[in-house]
Amino acid sequence: MPRLTRHLKGFKFMAQAMSQLGKRLFSSVFFISASIFAIFGPRWVFMTCMLILVGMAQREFYGLVARKGIPVAKEIGVGAGLLLPFAVLLSLDGLFLILTCLILFMAYFKPGRREHGLLGVGLTFFGVIYVSWFFSHAVAIRELSQGSRWLFYTALLVKGGDAGAYFVGKKFGRTKLIEHISPNKSVEGAWGGFATTIVLSLLSVFYLPDVSFWHRLFLGICIAVIAQLSDLAESLIKRDVHVKDSGEVPGLGGFLDVLDSLLLTIPFVYYYLTQIMALR
Repeated sequence: MPRLTRHLKGFKFMAQAMSQLGKRLFSSVFFISASIFAIFGPRWVFMTCMLILVGMAQREFYGLVARKGIPVAKEIGVGAGLLLPFAVLLSLDGLFLILTCLILFMAYFKPGRREHGLLGVGLTFFGVIYVSWFFSHAVAIRELSQGSRWLFYTALLVKGGDAGAYFVGKKFGRTKLIEHISPNKSVEGAWGGFATTIVLSLLSVFYLPDVSFWHRLFLGICIAVIAQLSDLAESLIKRDVHVKDSGEVPGLGGFLDVLDSLLLTIPFVYYYLTQIMALR
């Protein structure tokens, strides 16, 4: 009887794992299909997808902050975040961020908000920078020469690396990477993600044939490292507020969880392309 009970528990665990994997695969296929359509589709489709992703991710970010009991100007933050992709499109993001900061300070001039001015202004503005401005560099990449291909390259490497880390970690993961920040990540999974990213970067020769081998290798290494650090950065925020997922996207956590590894990677790719490779 105890053996039967153990078998039943094992089957139940396997069923739950398969169900979770199925949800993850379904959500991943949906996001991948939508992303490819948006990247290579008309500008209005791309900008609409940007607004949805930014708006939902920023809303989740402020929800995490609220768990710490810190009052933020959520409406101003989300509103500014939704306008930032258009400011980037017009190359006015620097001016827009200055105005956003000014408006936030003015919002905390009210007597009832004064006591929380430092944390309120700081965290509201950080949400605009961290989620919207960083991710809005995708708009700037798309406007470059062969920009759609470069944006596809970035998303493919980051999310391909995520998948590599996930499956290698599931199969071979033994050594915890940084357990107190992300308990499910392993050193073996990190190496799997690293290798997958570099291979995908080298294979980009099929759709970016004019890019040298050394640029593809160096970019692959940099993206492999930055994407995983970007993922861990969002995990640090979630651990601080004691939640596993930022939202409720089936199998993937939340919109912020979907974007986390892209948030620091996309700006890096944009500045590498424009400052090192001199793309315009």
